[in-house]
Amino acid sequence: MACVKVYLCSNPEESVVERRLLRQRVFPRLREYCRCTYGVEFRGIDPYEAAEPKNWPSQKRRLQILEDCRKNSLGPFFVGLVGEQYGDACLPEQIEASEFQHVLKVCQQMDFRTEILERCYQRDENAIPPSFCMLNPAGHFKHSGVQRENPNEENNWCEVLPEVRRILHDVVTQCVQEGIMTHEEAQKYFRSALENDIRYAYEDHSSEDIARCLCYVHKITNPRKAIGLPPEKQAQLYQLTQLRDHFLPSMVAFHKAQVYSTTTKCNHGYTPEMRLNFAVGLSEQLHTDLKRLIDSAVSNERAVTVDEFGQRDLCRIFSSLYRIERAEVEHVKSYLEGKSTKFPFILNGRPCSGKTVLLAHCASQASVWLKNLDPEILVYFIDVNNSLRQLLKDICKRVDSSSTCVNNIFQLKENFKRLLTARSPSKNPLVLIIDALDQLPNTDGQLDLTLLPESLAPNVKLLISINVNRPDLLATLKKYYPDSTVFCELQEVESKSCSQLLTRLLQESNRKITSGQQMYVNQAFKKCSVSLYVELLHRQTIHWKSEFEITENSLVQEVNNNIVLMFDHLEKKHGKTVVSKALSYLTLARYGMTAAELTDVLSCDDEVLTSFLPPGDSVPLTVRVPEIFVESLLSDLKGFLVLRNVLGTQTLFWVSRHFPLVVCKRYLCSEETSQKIHHVLLDYFSGSWANGTAKPLIVNEDMKMPSSSDVPQNINIDRQVPSQPWIFSPPFYISTAKSPSARTHPNLRKLHILPFHLLKSGRIEELGNQMISQEYLQAMLQAELADELFLWLESTSQLLFPRELQLLHIILRSSACLLRNNPADLPTVLQAKLIPFLNVFPALEECANPPRSEGIIPKNGVYTVLPPVPAVPYTHCTPQESTASRIIQSTGSSCGTVVVVLENGDAWVCNGGIFEGFRLTQSSKLRFTSVSSSGNKFLLSTHCGKLVLWDAGVNTQPQEIQTQNRENTILEGVLVSNDKLFVWWRGQNIVNVFVDREEQTELHCTYEITCVTCSEEGDIIYCGQKESSVTIFDWSNGQLLATFTCPKEMPLIDMILSEGDGMITCVDQAGNAFAWNLKIITEPVLICENHCTTQGKVLNTDYKGDNVLLICKKQQMQLIDIHQTDVLDQFNPPKGKTFKKAIMDQNSRFILALLCNCPFLLVWNCASGQCVLSLDTANCQAVKLLKCGATYLAAITSISVLIWDMDLITASALAPKSGKRVEMVAVGSHGESCYSSDGSKLIWKWGVSSGKVEGSVLHQGTVESMSVSGDGNYLVSIATGDIYVWETSSGENIYRISNSQAYKVLITPKGNSAVALSETGPSRVWKLQNGHGICSIHLHLRNATISPESTFLLGLHSGDLLAVSLWSGNVSKCFSCSDRSHVVAFHSLLDHPDYVIVSSASGDVYSWRLTEDTICHQFQLPDSSLCQPEIFRLSSDGGYALLSISESTINILDFSNSKLCSLRTEGPVLQQYASVGVFGQYVVYICFSSLVCQNISCDLHEKPMLVAIRLTDGETVGRFYLCKNPSTLTVSEDFFVYVGFQDGSVGVYAVNDTKKGKSSWKEDVLSPTHLCPLDEQLIWSPLEKPNLTWVELPLQLY
Repeated sequence: MACVKVYLCSNPEESVVERRLLRQRVFPRLREYCRCTYGVEFRGIDPYEAAEPKNWPSQKRRLQILEDCRKNSLGPFFVGLVGEQYGDACLPEQIEASEFQHVLKVCQQMDFRTEILERCYQRDENAIPPSFCMLNPAGHFKHSGVQRENPNEENNWCEVLPEVRRILHDVVTQCVQEGIMTHEEAQKYFRSALENDIRYAYEDHSSEDIARCLCYVHKITNPRKAIGLPPEKQAQLYQLTQLRDHFLPSMVAFHKAQVYSTTTKCNHGYTPEMRLNFAVGLSEQLHTDLKRLIDSAVSNERAVTVDEFGQRDLCRIFSSLYRIERAEVEHVKSYLEGKSTKFPFILNGRPCSGKTVLLAHCASQASVWLKNLDPEILVYFIDVNNSLRQLLKDICKRVDSSSTCVNNIFQLKENFKRLLTARSPSKNPLVLIIDALDQLPNTDGQLDLTLLPESLAPNVKLLISINVNRPDLLATLKKYYPDSTVFCELQEVESKSCSQLLTRLLQESNRKITSGQQMYVNQAFKKCSVSLYVELLHRQTIHWKSEFEITENSLVQEVNNNIVLMFDHLEKKHGKTVVSKALSYLTLARYGMTAAELTDVLSCDDEVLTSFLPPGDSVPLTVRVPEIFVESLLSDLKGFLVLRNVLGTQTLFWVSRHFPLVVCKRYLCSEETSQKIHHVLLDYFSGSWANGTAKPLIVNEDMKMPSSSDVPQNINIDRQVPSQPWIFSPPFYISTAKSPSARTHPNLRKLHILPFHLLKSGRIEELGNQMISQEYLQAMLQAELADELFLWLESTSQLLFPRELQLLHIILRSSACLLRNNPADLPTVLQAKLIPFLNVFPALEECANPPRSEGIIPKNGVYTVLPPVPAVPYTHCTPQESTASRIIQSTGSSCGTVVVVLENGDAWVCNGGIFEGFRLTQSSKLRFTSVSSSGNKFLLSTHCGKLVLWDAGVNTQPQEIQTQNRENTILEGVLVSNDKLFVWWRGQNIVNVFVDREEQTELHCTYEITCVTCSEEGDIIYCGQKESSVTIFDWSNGQLLATFTCPKEMPLIDMILSEGDGMITCVDQAGNAFAWNLKIITEPVLICENHCTTQGKVLNTDYKGDNVLLICKKQQMQLIDIHQTDVLDQFNPPKGKTFKKAIMDQNSRFILALLCNCPFLLVWNCASGQCVLSLDTANCQAVKLLKCGATYLAAITSISVLIWDMDLITASALAPKSGKRVEMVAVGSHGESCYSSDGSKLIWKWGVSSGKVEGSVLHQGTVESMSVSGDGNYLVSIATGDIYVWETSSGENIYRISNSQAYKVLITPKGNSAVALSETGPSRVWKLQNGHGICSIHLHLRNATISPESTFLLGLHSGDLLAVSLWSGNVSKCFSCSDRSHVVAFHSLLDHPDYVIVSSASGDVYSWRLTEDTICHQFQLPDSSLCQPEIFRLSSDGGYALLSISESTINILDFSNSKLCSLRTEGPVLQQYASVGVFGQYVVYICFSSLVCQNISCDLHEKPMLVAIRLTDGETVGRFYLCKNPSTLTVSEDFFVYVGFQDGSVGVYAVNDTKKGKSSWKEDVLSPTHLCPLDEQLIWSPLEKPNLTWVELPLQLY
């Protein structure tokens, strides 16, 4: 983010009103304009903003600020205000000794007192050349480093300075007259600050720079103003005249300077009202002029390559600090020039020894050393804002721009190693430098050096620096590269080099020190010889006068102590509170801060702002920390705070890591203090106090108010901070301009910084709310920060809204490729995938349906009204090594965590909503063989017989259990009860009991143990064994209580203990169940048993605590009552399939089964016995199904883990759908309900507004056709030849007509009568209310329709178009083509009901007027655009006709303009799903996307999308991504779109087009309907027998 930095020049005494208006009205508006329009900052610096003149900057500091504005401002940099007051002469701060001696000599000759001059100026031999320096350049401040003298002396300066000015004016004038001094040399004694600033801005600069300046001259004519002026005022008036009437006009003449002059006539004095009026006019003019210059500057700005995290800037900055030659540079040069360097160059050294500067210097020189090879040089300087993931991503992207976007940390590691080991020899050499690898934060886990390649490609050079204080890391690197000889330790710098550097630095500042002072400096360098110490010492010595006495105690040793000393001086100069807060904000702000942001944040800090409240009892409504104050503070930190380009913004950051360390130790010593700093930063970047929102000023007892005690303690003050929208949007008149700079752009600063400070400030709930804000999500996607968004969703889900954010994360990740290409599709994606699950997670309501006032959803588009439930989202987690080493064991915990063991012995952890697994332990010594779980605890055994326990419910490291070595044993199972752990082993009869990870006892049974359960307290343990026996132990007392054996003598596989009922149910391998009474635990009694008749072994059992046990075998699943052992229900697999494993949901409503050789899971409804859902397994064969508590379901494949949320499965299973393909959808004109038929005996009635199935209409046969009357009152259906007429409000079958022979029923638009079309007999016309016949039509008409006025039945017969009267049944009109070709298609016009458009097989298009029976030939279509009869549609006004569809092209006939048009669709169109909207200007179609999807987890590109196109201009109004495969499409009169799907569900969508004012968006359906679960639907039964029969009358009666 660039900055417009404008210096405001004026005479402070004269321009108080003008400057105040500019600061309060103009600058805030410009700041907002620049940010919203161009994404740049604006700073208006008024050097006289401070209330007290003693706080005004010196002349030298002012000119430094002005020069900085000229160099760094984007566009205008100077605004001058010239009035009627010139101002006092600005005394020179330094006068060369020879010149001052001449002045003193002439002063004596003129009999003036020289004591005053000698009192103000003192000789300083340390200046180059020796000079006399004003003791106090600003009039009231001592130099930094100089002890403050008696404060009373400051009060005398106001009296002394006028006398000094008068003496110097007279003396210098005399010197000019005597030729001692030239006129030009004398001007520095005469000119005021106003003229100095103006001349500095205009003189000796190019015309381009002068064009960036604005100057406003205000002349006041008053005839009496020059009468009686003292000599000094007359001299000032002369200087002012020269400036206004000569210098500025010359700038206009020669450089076209922008100088505006205004004259005010006032015969009776210049009143305050006149001044205010002028100030207001000036403000508006200046606002306009500055906007013009800013617009021009931004439009002419050249585009630059954005270095996202400022690494190039850092390299330039650090390399510029290389001022002392180091011998290690030659080592680096030799390494880079070497040809057989297989290993990285490892540079290590002490903190602050110069490793970073050395590597930066080498990076800048590498292109020179290897100039013939044209190397590719990449440098990375690691700090707290970096992460391993971001580092590897950036390296991989820059080394190989063609590589796909990868965010998985393990894939990134592999890609990084591949790029460094397999670089093509034909490519230029790659030099990769990574500084401070040891400083990398642990955000992506512990630093794993295995990411480094074992050897490098011949044309790859890798340089790494680490801190010598990390001996473990250095030792690991040496062990990792045992044959490497390129380890280099950075040696200390010689003290002589430090002294030489200090001398050079002083000379650059035109300073030196005496030999006596140099002696003590040399001694200090012997104790600390680092470059940063030299820089810090330079800041002190630059202010040493030649008479200063320095002792060995004057210089502070060590870098940190000198930083503390510098902070002390800053506190004395600027105030402790302000300095401490400013340094804290600069240190804790993520990615640094800009100067403008620092001013804003300090203004929002109550403690800081109290220091700048104006004196007096009244507190203004707006107060800010003066920009000049911040500029002065940053100037004192210059060199230690440098500008770095981060995310396109020049931000301030510390040049050395020691500064933030000292700041944290000195000012941020507690967590509470740090959180307060983060809190203020958070409020600022969130925009809490923007747009004129006044922030309460909370005055504590510690704060010192400058005003009296009468000031209220709670005041609301507008801090004038700019707004912080997620997306900067320029004003409309700017956004429509051609300037590419004025466009919508994301607020990258806020996007990157706000979540970080929400986390650090402890405001976790707000962080969670931000993550589910659609505005935030869309801004992140628009800013191309999808990967960072996913990381924030993952990390936040572990703190708050775990399942909600996991679902959101899954949806966004599965649609990532789509959203990366078009972030504006986010609302559509959320409506398609999230809205159907809002009943499960209502906290996501505003994410899917944000308030309309926020303007997130665009006005045009296709929106869901009744959403069908999509496929259940799932997490697809792949352990990184599973592609090479497959999963051999897995188990899950109650909290949703899954642990898998690979063939190579690694154990990986996967969680729901987190797509990256992680290693359970980084130890390479542990190789796991098996894993078991109980509750949230996992027990793993290793190849060497050790046991490792890990609790997934708490954030702890795995811990080893103290037990005897069991090297040849295999862990069979584990049971956890409180702090007790029961472990048993495969093929053994032993159960080991552990308490607090220490083994307590070992229980021995008779046979091999197969299953174990225990009492609630864990003191009684039941051991099921292979020979069908159960042994009961009271292990705490060392007692064997009982042993009993089940009758079948088969191995037991499960035991269900019901302590409350005093029972235990045992299940053996064959599926037999036995219930035992344990009321007398020492004497178990067999109560009942059930013998399973299904062959085969039990695959698994599942029990949820509701007395229902699930037993799964290959050929059958059974539900058994554990108390009565009765079979409650049983389920068979689909034909040709067998079960592999099955589990129940928490409420035992559904069974989820894994089948052999089946790429999906099936879900059965226990109540109905129907299979209601299938779960996709990413085209992988699952080998195991795990239940992870009540919340998650996991499927394990050979290489991955798939995790579903059980509540989402339940919601999807309960979603209304028939389970069969929807063949037709019918709807009335009101659109409140729609009806679907799937070829069964049922017609479903869907409530569009209620979101539920209102009922089903049952028939005595398969439904063949249906129609709904225009008013929606009647539903007419045909089933096995009978016609059923239903009253839709009550569901009553009012009559049933038998043996109609009809295949379709047409209802007249008015709803009074209907036509039953028949192919085998006459078509009947009858009254809809009672079924009474009107007439019969004996001709068979194809494609028959009823005319809009309900007069004729139109249809094709023998190639002609007939119009048959609905009253008589006779043919009233006939249309035949003149060329004898057949009519192939026709369509009536709704807006012109007496017209019919007709198309013939030869391509002729006619208009036929029925009332007059006149025909008009309209078009002759070319052969390539002949009409497709099944596609032919006509708009209601006859303006457009849909002729044909060919793959990705829709052919349109534009009647109004008499032309053919071809619309390019977004993919291949499904021709059976195309229709024209009744608005007459839209076409709606369903197609598949033509985009190639690279994301294996994305399903939207595989599914069709619904698209609406505006025919008038061919623009896409909107699209909606359908999450299922459609089967039929219907468009209603009010342009609602009804889509039937293959699974029997129906979706309703609305089209909105505000451009044309056409919308189906009703107030009562502003937000999508929540789909209600389908529990028990109402079924309306038909009449048992037909109550009407049509009888054919004799033909002669017609």
